[in-house]
Amino acid sequence: MMPPEISIGTRLELEILNNSGERVGNVFVSQLLEYQEDGTMVISSPITGSRVVFIPDGVTIRLTFVHPIQGLLGFTAVVSSKEYRGKIAVMTVKPDAEIIKIQRRMHFRLEIVLDAAILPADAADDAEAAEKSEPVRAYTKNISGSGVCLVTEKEFPKYSEIVIELELTDGKQIKAKGIIVRSQMIDVRKGKNYELGVNFTEISKKDQDALIRYIFEQQRLLLKKDKEK
Repeated sequence: MMPPEISIGTRLELEILNNSGERVGNVFVSQLLEYQEDGTMVISSPITGSRVVFIPDGVTIRLTFVHPIQGLLGFTAVVSSKEYRGKIAVMTVKPDAEIIKIQRRMHFRLEIVLDAAILPADAADDAEAAEKSEPVRAYTKNISGSGVCLVTEKEFPKYSEIVIELELTDGKQIKAKGIIVRSQMIDVRKGKNYELGVNFTEISKKDQDALIRYIFEQQRLLLKKDKEK
């Protein structure tokens, strides 16, 4: 299925992506309004409260929608222009990929602080190397089924391969190999730390399933607390 096959009027969920393909900010609601001859699509600009959300030209976004048979589908596109049609703010976007099946449970990020340890990549396959390696202490800023954001005192270069061990609050331990796709220095009370965006490259199905179950259980508890307030 390709983007031009989506029906006019389809409700779209819109996410703004950074250079690493990770979502920035909230998920917004949009709608497909029109196809143009050059292959671009006209969609409604997202609105939060009563204000139009400004998305600069050249920014990549992810658009997802529900197909009656295939379920949740999505594709990425680049914003090319913005205008008003009467009182309606619209954006012209250029799809840059075919539509794919979206596994949302993999992408939901839970904001939570958990203890973590970072080891060299060879520690994943070599027990002796793991024993000799001194774990670098870290903590999570957020986690998902496909990656984690870590904060640590040690600097790691972008694109480094590492092994991450996570201690979940239910007592389970998760181990995964990942690649650092973002590394930046941040200010904390004790001085300088480093924030690492890590995408998992190897994780056992057992650990991934346990991690996803944990994330959604924590989400359920948070929603329950919000309702009780």
